[in-house]
Order: sequence, then structure tokens, then C-alpha cells
Amino acid sequence: MPSAYWYYGLIILSLVLITASFIHKRDWKILLLHLQTSAVIHPLEIIVLIVWNGYRYLPGIVQDSRLDNYLGSYISNTLIVPASAVAINAFSLSWNHVISVAAIFTGIDWYFTELGIYQHFWWQSFYTGIGLCILYAISKWIWRGLHDKKPSLAFRLLTIYMIYAFIHNLIAFISNKGGKLFRFHVNWFLDAEKNHQLFFAFHLMITSIVISMCIGLKLQFRYRLAGIAILVLFNWFLGEYHIFVPSGENITAVYLILVSALAIPLTILLFKLAKLKYLFP
Repeated sequence: MPSAYWYYGLIILSLVLITASFIHKRDWKILLLHLQTSAVIHPLEIIVLIVWNGYRYLPGIVQDSRLDNYLGSYISNTLIVPASAVAINAFSLSWNHVISVAAIFTGIDWYFTELGIYQHFWWQSFYTGIGLCILYAISKWIWRGLHDKKPSLAFRLLTIYMIYAFIHNLIAFISNKGGKLFRFHVNWFLDAEKNHQLFFAFHLMITSIVISMCIGLKLQFRYRLAGIAILVLFNWFLGEYHIFVPSGENITAVYLILVSALAIPLTILLFKLAKLKYLFP
């Protein structure tokens, strides 16, 4: 069986879990939980997958091995793992069941390495099981917080940050064609790919923090406008000093502002659907 079919199977399973969870709860907070769980995983994936070379995905979906690796990562950490966390919380599974789910995914992790469609370097399958148990505990905390009638300011801002960061990251990855439209050039490592991915994560963090403060804090309009101006200057600086480098396309660093311009209304829409009054207090 071609390796891609196994990953397509994970996509289908993810959609089944998300759909079943939504039908069961009839609550758009399900989607927020999914995005937040993925946002928890993303920075850790950057460190383990890219910086420390812990493992590599081999889904065989595209010929470019670098992009194929990232697609496998997205299927795992943007779809199936968050979907499992959503199902655990939607159906209020006990910790006995949670541990069983973690054990199943640990087995899948091992089996995929046996099939040669996922490769470990220093990573071990039982690390996956331990990490999932921790992740599921965090997801339970998030789920409780989303139903808190008077959440703390810190929780509200963290939720906004995570939702916006997920949306911004996904839009940027898709529109950048997995790194073919532009690259970030810095001299942090000898590996250009590590430099690009780490600076991409840094840019995402800075942008998400500023946006979260602008739409999540009680501020006068001029201060919100000042936050947007800071991002414009930040991105202008990246283009002016050749940190943002287009790959043969006629674009500038203004492109990054356009990503935010699309991500912000989508973030607002999700909070409205979830009936959470976290924005523009």
C-alpha cells in the first residue's frame, strides 16, 4: 500500500472525530479547542522536528522531501492529534480511556516506523505516549476554561493568541506554498532551512502577541492603530534589510501584512461563532 494512503486515512479519521464531536456537543468551542491544541503542539514540533531533527515524516504525498515532511507534520499535529483531544473532551472520556488513546497513538507511531513511512532518529515511540498524556491534560484545562463564565484576562489573551497564531500560520504556509514564495534569511544556524523555520516561528509569535493585545485588551483606538503600525514597520524592516527574501516572485514584505489582514477577521468570526466575548472589550 502506498504510504500516502496511510496518511489519507489519518485525515479521514480526523474529520470523523471532529464531525462526531461537533454533532455530539453542538458547540463551536469544539473548533476553538482543536485550533488551540494544534497551537500548543506547533512550537514543540518546530524544536523537535526541525531544530533537533528528532524524526521525519515520509507520507509520499509530494516529490519534494522537505515539503512532504511538513505535510506529514501538518496531518499529525494539525489534524489527527488535535482531533483526538477534541473527541476526548467532547465525550468527557475518563483518564483510563485517555491513557488508552495515548497508547493507541503510540502504537501507530511505532507501526509507521516499521512501515517506513515515518522515521525516528533519536526520538522514541514512548516519548509520543508521554507527550500525548501531557497534551490531553492541557486540552482538558483549555476546555474547562472555554466554558468558564468569567475567565481571567490571562486565559482570554492566551486563547486569542493561540487561535490567531494557528490561523495566521496556516494561511502563511498555504499561500507561501510551503516556502516556495519567500524565505527568511538570518544567520542563526548553518542550515538555511532551520534559519527560515525558526525566524518564521519568531515572526509568528511577535505578530500574534501584538494582534492579541490590539483586539483582546481594552484600548483606545489610537493604541490599536499604533499596534498595527508597529507590525507594518516590523515587516518593512524585514524587507528593507533583506531578511524577507522573495523567491523569484514579484512580492514584498507587505505580503505579511496581508496575511494578518485575512487572519484577523477569521479570528473574529470564530469567536462570534463560539459565543465568546473575548474581543474588543
